[in-house]
Amino acid sequence: MDPRRNPKSNILKIKVKNAYSWVHFLFIKFRIFLFGKEMIARSIHHAFKWQLPYLINAFNGKCGKDVNFKGPITVDNVYEDVDSTGDLSRLQIGHQCVIGTGAFFDLTDQIILEDQVGIGANSMLMTHMDLGRMPMSKIYPRKKDPIVISKGTFLGAHVIVLQGVRLGESCVVAAGSVVTENFPAYSLIAGVPAKLVKTLTKPLE
Repeated sequence: MDPRRNPKSNILKIKVKNAYSWVHFLFIKFRIFLFGKEMIARSIHHAFKWQLPYLINAFNGKCGKDVNFKGPITVDNVYEDVDSTGDLSRLQIGHQCVIGTGAFFDLTDQIILEDQVGIGANSMLMTHMDLGRMPMSKIYPRKKDPIVISKGTFLGAHVIVLQGVRLGESCVVAAGSVVTENFPAYSLIAGVPAKLVKTLTKPLE
């Protein structure tokens, strides 16, 4: 019998995965006790993709139902920035999102992905810019602001979204773009920096 068509087999797999995730979470908590908050970011990066929703929620983030992680992700500034919270409370992922392998989330400020958002492989959401002690910091002071990607928006591979950006519903961002400003719903965006290519036609209900 095909195990994929056996409900009992599927239920058992879910129970085993849940039990493994719970035990793994306790192990991570022990490592945090020994080595500090760095272990949160490390555990997220090295987790199995099916563990990620459990771990994000366990560390005070929000991950909705039916989220498809294609591979490992990176969460940055969980513990080492002056504005770090020491957990994943600034990461909010809605239902039915797709997150590509290598996606990078800078949690200096809040990142909100609404339902059915797609994040392409190796895309980066950067909520802050800080030159530290470099001389140019006097000209370009530290900035931080939340990023909001609205329902149904898709980011192609290797897209960079900078601090303070809000993208409206059902936008499409071409691969390799750098988004530095807000765009309204149904925008097709491309370029460095990203510009409006055209307004997409809203599909009929």
